[in-house]
Amino acid sequence: MYESLTIFISGITVIVGIFGLYLFLKFLSVWKNTDSEIIKARVSRSEKFLMKNILLIFIVGLLIVYHNFMEFLGLAYPDFYFGYLSVRYPTRLIAVTELLLALLITEWLMYKWIEITRE
Repeated sequence: MYESLTIFISGITVIVGIFGLYLFLKFLSVWKNTDSEIIKARVSRSEKFLMKNILLIFIVGLLIVYHNFMEFLGLAYPDFYFGYLSVRYPTRLIAVTELLLALLITEWLMYKWIEITRE
């Protein structure tokens, strides 16, 4: 059960990653045409936006650190989950879902930056 769900979430992560690449390229094209003083004014005017950026970057960092910790302990590898049937929680599924969540948060943040840099 968890194997097919893990494969499904991994596939979604790849699709979302490709969309993230599109957002990044769009952000670069918008960034070149935007005056840096306008960006500074828009960001400083919205203190809430700046605090959300700092908080989201911190959360993404924590998710990546937690994922790497799971890999360090050997909990994120498929052979751990499928080799021990007494494990009651799907560690590989959790590891893949963390990466998907980190990617979604990063893409949402990039989308917000694209909105701010538009004229």
